[in-house]
Order: sequence, then C-alpha cells, then structure tokens
Amino acid sequence: MYFVDRDELEEKLVYINQLSHEVEHAEGFALERICHMLIEAVVDVGNMVIDGFVMRDPGSYQDVIDILEMEKVISPESKIAISNTLPSRQSFVRTYTAIDHAAVKRLFMDNIKAYQQFKEDVDTFIANELGPVSAFGKGRKNEKI
Repeated sequence: MYFVDRDELEEKLVYINQLSHEVEHAEGFALERICHMLIEAVVDVGNMVIDGFVMRDPGSYQDVIDILEMEKVISPESKIAISNTLPSRQSFVRTYTAIDHAAVKRLFMDNIKAYQQFKEDVDTFIANELGPVSAFGKGRKNEKI
C-alpha cells in the first residue's frame, strides 16, 4: 500500500474543476495553459488514485485513463472524452509554436463535461471504496491507504 496526501489530492481536484470552467472563455496562450494543465492534473490525480488503491501500474497517460475507467473511477463516456484530448498534449510540449487555438478550443469544448465531472467522480469513488472514515480522509497527510 502507498501513502496519499488527501489535502493535495483535493487541491488538485479543485484545480481541475476550476480550469474546466475557464476553457470556454480562454483564448491564445491562456487556452493552451488551461488545456495542458487539465491533462496533466487529471493524469496526476489518476496516478495518485491508482497508487493509493494499489491498482495496476500505468505505462502512459492513456493507460492512466484506461485504468481509471476499468476500476470504475470514471465512466466509459468520460474515458472516451478525456482520451480524445490526450493527443493534444504532444502539441503543447513539442510543437507549441504551431498550435491551432481554434482546433484546441473545439476539441476541449466538445469534451469538457468529462473534466467538469472528474472531481465528483473521484470523490464518489473514494467515498464508495472507503466509507465515511478512512486513512484517505481530509486533514491526514501521507496516511497509509
């Protein structure tokens, strides 16, 4: 079993939720940053959940999302939506001088509901798996799961 900082997890879930509501109004470099951080933060939280619940080790960003769906943390629809956006990460980190902002905006707006639902999905999964009292509880840093 691994240790997970529930406060850090909650902070990242709130961050994802906030970012997911900014996509619609963002343009240019701000849009790039928001969309890139949505991907990174979801994968980061996914890794925390995977580690905390001792799920199979992921080998890629896509694998993290696949495991979350397989373990019923997120729905199949959310898996598809988030997976649709993962390839854009390559342009954010490799071809960042040639990003088509209109295409990024369309892609993320078409799939934004999965990001907006992510915090609730993770919170529900944790509550269902651990019940009301657990070592994964808020205010307990680096507690064993």
